[in-house]
Amino acid sequence: MKIHILGSLSGTEPKPDRHHTSWVLELDNGDLYMFDAGENCGRSAYLMGLDLFKLKAVFISHSHIDHTGGLLHLFGVIRKMRDLSGDETPQKIALFLPRPDIGEPLLRLLDACHTYPKNTEIIPQMLTDGGNFAECGITVEFKGNNHIKVAENLPPESFSFRISAENKFITASGDVHGVEEIMDWCSAGCDVVLMESGHHSPPEICARWKELDCPLKKIIFFHHGREYLNFPQETLRKCRRLWGRKVNFADDCSTFEI
Repeated sequence: MKIHILGSLSGTEPKPDRHHTSWVLELDNGDLYMFDAGENCGRSAYLMGLDLFKLKAVFISHSHIDHTGGLLHLFGVIRKMRDLSGDETPQKIALFLPRPDIGEPLLRLLDACHTYPKNTEIIPQMLTDGGNFAECGITVEFKGNNHIKVAENLPPESFSFRISAENKFITASGDVHGVEEIMDWCSAGCDVVLMESGHHSPPEICARWKELDCPLKKIIFFHHGREYLNFPQETLRKCRRLWGRKVNFADDCSTFEI
């Protein structure tokens, strides 16, 4: 099982060699599950040699442009690959969205731009707090978080994920208001935690996990904010003083074996 980082940048100004947030979980059978779709995620996946005809689902943690800006182009890449290869094998892609007003307009825009992939069915579905996606070999749990504030009587519009596959557990923070929002999943034990650093100090997060004696095996920071972007070596050193080589900071097009 592998984690492929397609984009590692938070919603800052554009940075050289970094695109906005997107990553893919690749199972041993080659099936792909994408989480967030920052700009150029389709390009990165193609250049990394990922078989997008095996993309089964896309999960969008929230609607901010640094997590959604590559959706249109992603499906355009799949269409172009079908045109070039002549592959007519039917494909279904579940598209989990945080708001009900995204799916149908996106499908209409794909049609209007002549970008909807041939022989492909894109199936918009809603993320729900406490809901999950499950198919043979993988389960993805959804937890609403407080990154996007909504009225108390309204459903959440931003989400974190917990993935179980091949006897491994991955906690993916999404953008969170505070690390406490995913602490129960971290404390329950996970093989990897993918943690955003765009809204938090990575050393402070590492110190909090150490204080609570979280049984973490691997920590991957991405969705980078200015602390790491401006002081990468110093930030890495501070984190590794607490967690050693369990801590990694992702770059675009990097791959981690789980």
